[in-house]
Amino acid sequence: MDRTLRRGWHAVALLGALYIVAAVDRLILGLLVEPLRHDLNIGDTEMSLLMGAAFAIFSSVVGLPLGRLADVGNRKRLIVASALVWGACTLGSGLVSSFWPLCGLRIGVAIGEAALTPASFSLISDLFPPERRGRATSVYMALGTLGATGAYVVGGLAVNAAAGLHVTLPLVGLLRPWQLVFIAVGAPAVIFAVLIALGIREPARREPPARPAPALTFAWIRPPYALVFLLFIAGAVGQVIVYGLGGWAPTYLIRQFHWQAGAAGIAIGLASMSVGVSGIVIAPRIAEAWMRRGRADAPVLVLAGGLLLGCPLVIVAALAPTAWSFLGFFAAGMIFIMGTGVMPLICVPWAIPPRLQGEYMAACGLGASLTGLALGPTAVVLAARALPGDSAAHLGQGIALVAAVCGPLSAILVLALRGPMRRLLAAPTDEPSTTASSNSPAAANAQTPAGVGATAARRG
Repeated sequence: MDRTLRRGWHAVALLGALYIVAAVDRLILGLLVEPLRHDLNIGDTEMSLLMGAAFAIFSSVVGLPLGRLADVGNRKRLIVASALVWGACTLGSGLVSSFWPLCGLRIGVAIGEAALTPASFSLISDLFPPERRGRATSVYMALGTLGATGAYVVGGLAVNAAAGLHVTLPLVGLLRPWQLVFIAVGAPAVIFAVLIALGIREPARREPPARPAPALTFAWIRPPYALVFLLFIAGAVGQVIVYGLGGWAPTYLIRQFHWQAGAAGIAIGLASMSVGVSGIVIAPRIAEAWMRRGRADAPVLVLAGGLLLGCPLVIVAALAPTAWSFLGFFAAGMIFIMGTGVMPLICVPWAIPPRLQGEYMAACGLGASLTGLALGPTAVVLAARALPGDSAAHLGQGIALVAAVCGPLSAILVLALRGPMRRLLAAPTDEPSTTASSNSPAAANAQTPAGVGATAARRG
C-alpha cells in the first residue's frame, strides 16, 4: 500500500472513530430516560422530542450551509470545530437542572454534529481514487454504525460505573450518575478533535471549487441528482423503525421486563452491534457484486429487500413474551433494516460528483433526518398513546405498529424509483478531467460501479 492510501485509511480511521463518538453522544439519551424523567420531570413525549425532532430539525437546518462550506472551505478545520462544539454541549448536558437548558444543549449537539458527515464524505472523496471510494465510504459508515449500535454498551458500562461514584464539583455540588454519564461520553469528542487537528492533512481537491463563496448550488433538487435525494427520503421512511426502536428499546426492557438500565443498555448494544455492523458492510458488497453482473438497480433492490425482510422480524420482537426472545428478533430485524439502510449513502460516490458531495450529503441528511430521526422516537410514543390504557405500558405495541406501517410503505416508495435510479447509476459520474486520458471511454466507464468492477476484473 502506497503512502497516499495509508494516509487515506488513517484519516478514515480517525474520522470513523469521531463518528462513533458522535453516535454515542447523540443516542445516550435513550439510556437515561428513567433518571431524567425522575430528576427533571420530563415525560415520554418531551424525551421523544429530545431524541428525535429537536435534534433532527436543527441538525438539518444548519446542515445545508455547513455542507456547502465543506465543498469550498477547509474540511479538517470544520470537523475539528464541530467536534469541539458538540463535545462541549454534551459535557454541559450533565450540569442542567431542567428541561429547557437540556433542550438547548441538545440542539447545540445537533448543530455541532451536522458538519461531520458532509465534510468527512468530501474529504474521503479527495483522499481516494474513484474505484476505492465506495469501500472507504462503507468502512466510514460501518464505524458510525458501530458507534450507533455500541452507544448503549458504552452507556450501560458508564451507568454501571457511575452508580457507585460520589463526585462533588465546586458551584455544582454532588453529581448524579446520569450527569456523570454525560460528562464521560462528551469528553472524547474534544480529545478526537485534537487528534484530527494533528493527524490529518487537508488534501488537495480533485476539482477546485468554482468560487470561494459558500453559496448553495441546490443541485440536489435538480435532475438527475434529485433521484438520489428522493431515494434518501424513501429509505428514511423505513429508518423511522430503526430510530424509534433504537430510542425506546432500552426503556422497553426496563419497563416491560424490569431490567436495570446498565444491563438493558449493554444487551441492546450487543444485540444490535453483533449484526448491524456486519449488515452495513455486507449489503454494499452484495450490491457491488450484483452491479458487476449488469444490474445497475442493485442498490434499490437490496434496500427494498432489507425492508421487507426486516419489518416482520421487528413486529415479532415487539410482541415477544420474554426479554431474550425480544433481543433475538430485534437483532435479526436490524441486520436487514439497518444493514441495507446504508444503500442511499453508498450511491452518493457512485452518482454524485465530488464537487457537490458536501452540500448533497447535507441536503440528504436534512431530508432523511426530518423523516426518520424526527419522526421515529415520537411515532412510537404516539402509536402507544393511540392504544387504550397507559401509553407507558404500550411501548412494544407502539413499536410494532410503527414497523407495520413504515416498512411496507418505504419499500413501495423505494421500488418506485427503481427505473430512474438504474439509468442514473449506469451512467458515468460527472468527474472532472485531470489528465488527458481521463476523457477516454475506458476512464469514463471506470467511474460507474459496473465499470469499476469490470476494470478490477481486467486488472485481476
